[in-house]
Amino acid sequence: MELSHLHYFLTLCEQKQFTRASHALGISQAALSKQIKNLEDEIGTILFDRNSTTCQLTPAGKILEMHGWRIKQELFYIREEVNDFSHDLSKQPITTTINVSLFLNDLEFKLNSTLSTLFHEHHHLNINTIISDNIFKSLETLESDIGIGPSIKNVPPPLNKIDLYSNNYQIIVRNGHPLLKNPTLTLDLFNDYPFVFFSQTFLETKILDDWMQKNFPTRSKENDIQVDTTELILYMVRNTDIFSIVPEYLETYLKDLNITSITHSALPIRQMSIYYLKNKYMSTQLKQTLAAFTNHTF
Repeated sequence: MELSHLHYFLTLCEQKQFTRASHALGISQAALSKQIKNLEDEIGTILFDRNSTTCQLTPAGKILEMHGWRIKQELFYIREEVNDFSHDLSKQPITTTINVSLFLNDLEFKLNSTLSTLFHEHHHLNINTIISDNIFKSLETLESDIGIGPSIKNVPPPLNKIDLYSNNYQIIVRNGHPLLKNPTLTLDLFNDYPFVFFSQTFLETKILDDWMQKNFPTRSKENDIQVDTTELILYMVRNTDIFSIVPEYLETYLKDLNITSITHSALPIRQMSIYYLKNKYMSTQLKQTLAAFTNHTF
C-alpha cells in the first residue's frame, strides 16, 4: 500500500463524498475514484458503499480507517521527532507553529487574550488557532496539536485532559426585563421565558442542558433558541425577553450592552481544560506551550 493511497482514503473517510474529497485533495474526481479502486483491488475487498451523493465505510473500511489514522499519526510523530532532533543539533532558534483547536465562543473573548500573551512570551512560537465544532476530532485527525474547551467527564480514550481554570456561570437578561421587577428572583420565575444558548455541537451545551433539566423540570423548550456565537446570544438577550446563562468573565461586556447579570448558588461551574493525544510526540515547543497553559512539567 502506498502512503498516497492511505492519504486519499482517509480524506474520503472525512469528507464522505468523492466530490468534496477530490476538491480537498486538489485532484479530479475520476483520479480519486481510480486511486480508491486500486486500493480496494490491492486489499481485496470493497471499502466504501457508494451511492449517488455520499459514500459510507464498509466494515472492512472501518478497520482500515482505524489503523490508517494510527499509521498517519506515527508518520507525523516521526517527522516531528526528527525535526526536533535536527533543531537541537543546530542550536539555532527556529520558529514553530503550534495548532490549537477551540470553539469560536472561547476565541471571541477569554482565550483571545490568553493566546496573544503566549505568543508574545515565546518569540519563536506561532500559535495557529483552528475554530472547530469538534476539538476531539481535530486532535485525532492531527489537524491540531492541542485542544482547549469545557471540561467533560467522559474523555475519549486516546486523549489526555488537564484542567486549566474555572469560571462561575451567571444568568443574563436585558435591563428592564419583567423578571427584574420581582423583589426576589427564584429559578421558577424563568419558566415562562425562552432560553438561548449554543447548539448541541458545543461541549458545554450538554452541561447546561443537564442543569436546566434538573432545575427546570417542568419548563417547556418549545421556544428555546440555539445559536453558534456568544455575540448572537448577547444580541438576542439585549433585544428580547430571552434569558441565557454565560460565564462570569463576560461581565465586563454586559454594562455597555444594557444587560443585567444574576448570580445563583445553584448554577454550575464552567471548568476549562486542555486536551492532547496520549501518544503524541512532545516537541520542545509543544512542551513549552503546554507548560505555559497548565503550569505542569512535560
